[in-house]
Amino acid sequence: MTKILPASEEFSEAMKIQNSPWLYGIVLLVFGIIIAGLLFVYNFNKRDYERDVQGWKERLNLVAESRKTDIAHFISSNFSELRTLSDNPSLKLYLTELQMIPQIKEGESVEAEPAQKSYLRNLLTFTAQRAGFTMVSGADNIPANIPSENKGGLVVLGNDNQMIVGTPMVTSAMMRLLEHAKAQKPATEALIDLQKDADGVLYMGFSVPIYSLQGEKNAEGQIGKIVAIKIVDDSLFGLLKQPGATEKTLETLLLRPALDGSEKIEYISPLQDGSALLSKNFDKSKKDIAEGYVIGGNENFSSELKDYRGNDVLATSRNINGTNWQMVVKVDKNEAFAESGAHRAGLVATFSLIIAVIVLIIIAMWWYSYSRHALMASSYFKKIAAKSQAQENLLRLVTDYQPEEIYIVDHHQTYQFANQKVAKLANMSPDSIIGKTIADVRGAARAEQVLEQCDNALRAWQPIYHVHREYAGEEETIIRSGYIPIKEIPVASLPPKTAGVLVVEQDVSEVYHERERRLSIQKQLIQTLLGLVDKRDPFSANHSLLVSQISYQIAMDMGLDNIMIDAARTAASLMNIGKIVIPTELLTKTTQLSDEEKETIRSSMETAAHLLEEIPFDGPVVDTLRQWQEKWNGTGPLSLKEENILVSARIIAVANAFIGMISPRSWRNAMTIEAANKFLLEQSGIFFDQKVVVALIHYVENQSGRDWINNILKNQKKVA
Repeated sequence: MTKILPASEEFSEAMKIQNSPWLYGIVLLVFGIIIAGLLFVYNFNKRDYERDVQGWKERLNLVAESRKTDIAHFISSNFSELRTLSDNPSLKLYLTELQMIPQIKEGESVEAEPAQKSYLRNLLTFTAQRAGFTMVSGADNIPANIPSENKGGLVVLGNDNQMIVGTPMVTSAMMRLLEHAKAQKPATEALIDLQKDADGVLYMGFSVPIYSLQGEKNAEGQIGKIVAIKIVDDSLFGLLKQPGATEKTLETLLLRPALDGSEKIEYISPLQDGSALLSKNFDKSKKDIAEGYVIGGNENFSSELKDYRGNDVLATSRNINGTNWQMVVKVDKNEAFAESGAHRAGLVATFSLIIAVIVLIIIAMWWYSYSRHALMASSYFKKIAAKSQAQENLLRLVTDYQPEEIYIVDHHQTYQFANQKVAKLANMSPDSIIGKTIADVRGAARAEQVLEQCDNALRAWQPIYHVHREYAGEEETIIRSGYIPIKEIPVASLPPKTAGVLVVEQDVSEVYHERERRLSIQKQLIQTLLGLVDKRDPFSANHSLLVSQISYQIAMDMGLDNIMIDAARTAASLMNIGKIVIPTELLTKTTQLSDEEKETIRSSMETAAHLLEEIPFDGPVVDTLRQWQEKWNGTGPLSLKEENILVSARIIAVANAFIGMISPRSWRNAMTIEAANKFLLEQSGIFFDQKVVVALIHYVENQSGRDWINNILKNQKKVA
């Protein structure tokens, strides 16, 4: 038979099932397995990918070194052929003799060609054909009167850069290369970079100096130079292909800076996309393509960029020594990672399936647990709803008999509760107010104030109190409002944990008016006392009033709250009240005061605090009077130091010193404002607080302070 449990035990049993340790343990274990599995898959994929990248980096480096070696050998072998030819004794001898033969002037008859030149031409032709510096078409092998179509060749230049002898030259590109060779510095070898003729044929050149038979190998011993002009074909570009490589997208490129002086990098080797030679380029500053990145010195390897075709590639680079060429070796990532990528994808799929099965198990366990406790908990939540309704009824019962307006708004600033006082003032029923905004009930102006304070209370999550005035004709009402954030509004119709703000508005007009009356009487008393002091001490007449006014301006400039501003102003007004107990003849004495007399006047300052300590001021007026003679460095009567001195006392100390310096006395003339400011700055951090001094000078120099002070001084009489 099923056991029937009371409501509280029913909920407790449901919670035991839901919160049992074994269930939590299984859930944590399963989630731990899921997280561990995901981390394992992620780390495995990452490490496997990094291994693949590192493997391809090493392979591409091997290919790059191999191709770089073959390209360098190609260049060095061509120079080697020319060096062998330039060291030929016959070439040196005949070249020397030919340069000694007088030049044929224009119009003179040409006799038979010198034998030396014929020999050299034959030597150059033989060497050019043997070393591959020339390509001869079929027509050149036919003994007929047909123009030669030689491509490339050899030329010997004299010291004056005039051509002495050479194989036939037919293209403008070859002639441009020859002009580059003429500009070669003496006693140096030079590689003449690629040029393309009108037919799209690429040429490059090699230049080697020729030295005399007995001369040194320097500029003085040079008698000419030999220049080789060679077609760039598979003899060079064929070296870019890696023997034994099976990857279809493995490609080796040669690049160079553009010869026109622009900030471009040119492709000088054939490209897989079929582009014509020297037809593609990119900006030197472009680092978002693989070729630009790896030739820019960024560790000469890229694994995350696209190439000139827009394909993701792995790429590395090498500089070709002796040239301004750079080699880039690259392969498409799709091909490079085809096999390993498929392996990783299979592994991810396997683990994803395992994780999915585990998740299904968790869901099944949760559903089983939820089904067990859902029915048991439902009756409990019904009782909770009834309890919430009872709390709401109690809240209404208590608040409806209060004289204050009490209401609750949610985070949307709509009413969720209002007592009878609120409803009566709005001429509505309490139920009809619920769901309406504050603007609907109180008007836009009042709603703006309430919403601002509610937002402040929710942000700070602490009670906030605010006082405002309302007017009905000439009648003024002062309202003190409290805004108290609450985590859960006690209203049954709201979802659990609905936060809001409890607002209590209290009419404090009578209290405030009584306070204002008290302050007015207090102010009149202060003025009476000040008048009495001024009559007894004519030399410092109005001194307290001036100190009070300038203390007020300093406190305002420093941004103090109203209580401290009033405390500074009131204490400054009363600072000389102790002079009541000083004999009149001492106050009006015009000769130098004795030490005893000075001590009498100094002690009167402390008397002021004793005389006023029973008066209930709003702020720390009495403590300010006790402390205003303290020094910032702690050398005052009470030995208080720096921030331990009330800020109001620090303000009065600066204001009193300033007014005293700019006011005339019986024994001295008044100081200028500039001199007073200078003295205060010099004593900042010693006697005075620097922040207070800066605030005073700011008021005097940048606001209306100087005009106000000059006005006061104009009305004062100088005491002789």
